[in-house]
Amino acid sequence: MRIAFVTIYDAKDIGNWSGTAYYMSKAFIDAGVEIEYVGGLKEISGENLIFRLRNFFYTRILKNKHGDYKSQYEPQNLKFIAGQVQKRLKELEVDIVFSPGAIPIAYLDTKIPIVLWSDATFAVMKDYYTCFTGLNKRTIKNCHSYEKKVLRNASLAIFSSEWAANSSIKDYGADQAKVQVIPYGANIECNRSENDIIEINRKKSREICKLLFIGQEWERKGGETAVRIAIELNNQNIKTELTIVGCTPPDNLFLPDYIHVMGFIKKSEKDGERIINRLYSDNHFFILPTIAECTPIVFSEANSFGLPVITTSTGGISSIIKNEINGRMFELEIDVPLCAAYIGGIFKNFDQYNRFSLLSFKEYMTKLNWNSSISTCIACLKKLL
Repeated sequence: MRIAFVTIYDAKDIGNWSGTAYYMSKAFIDAGVEIEYVGGLKEISGENLIFRLRNFFYTRILKNKHGDYKSQYEPQNLKFIAGQVQKRLKELEVDIVFSPGAIPIAYLDTKIPIVLWSDATFAVMKDYYTCFTGLNKRTIKNCHSYEKKVLRNASLAIFSSEWAANSSIKDYGADQAKVQVIPYGANIECNRSENDIIEINRKKSREICKLLFIGQEWERKGGETAVRIAIELNNQNIKTELTIVGCTPPDNLFLPDYIHVMGFIKKSEKDGERIINRLYSDNHFFILPTIAECTPIVFSEANSFGLPVITTSTGGISSIIKNEINGRMFELEIDVPLCAAYIGGIFKNFDQYNRFSLLSFKEYMTKLNWNSSISTCIACLKKLL
């Protein structure tokens, strides 16, 4: 089987999209699938006269009173991107056109089967993520239009959660028979075994409960709530440390000395990978009380080290986290004392913690790794052929 792996960016660069396309395409190759990379696609410049005039109208004349205008979602731009893909396809012999995103294939005109693998639809992202909040009517219409078009043209639409898959059917009329749910894997190398997890846990502190928070968007990822949980644990006489990676808390937020801020760590570099692996090994729980999320790959990464995940029930998280198996979801308006008591109760009973950790690792090994996901995906692709 040979597939055209289509992305706007360079999928061979592990630094793009947190390495998801890199690990996804690598898993295809490892499974014996031939990959033709189609990437590095150009967009119509924002300096385009029509786009500039529209932007001037919405920002200067209307002063954004009716929402933000985004020229990148204009059909003219999406057709320009699709045109580059079509030109490249004429040079290739492939069985399937595959993309981990709707943008480059939305207006693609080809007789080759098109497959999408995404973590969301525009309908679920609208007014959910900040970058999709407060858009004007034209941009909203354009986004719904390209989403509907790609789902109509795709021979197979794969989503990483039931949340996104259900939206494709409910909001865009996608054919249920063409929709599949397959979780993403972990963007991290893992050759660990159950015995390795037992050994990692044996070396963990029994005196200090260590929480790990990784996220680049402080507010959306629930950084302040994570801090409050760490403080509450200490107030409940559970000596606790919280390590924050990926972002910097606001200057006006008081942080006790048991909260450590490490900033952004590039795990695509050897030193960064080593530090991240050490943090996953040293900590007891991965905590991300997020307020908006699709399906965080970082959960799979945490599980690959046997870390149970403490998070909230929002977006597509329930397709990844199973309560008391590989983590625990709390209500979006999280009850901090209740959450702290839950974490503390497990930490104080280390046999219980160890069982929880091994269940988390098992969930990674059976469902939340790229080899498993790609194997399921390939079986679906073969049916198309």
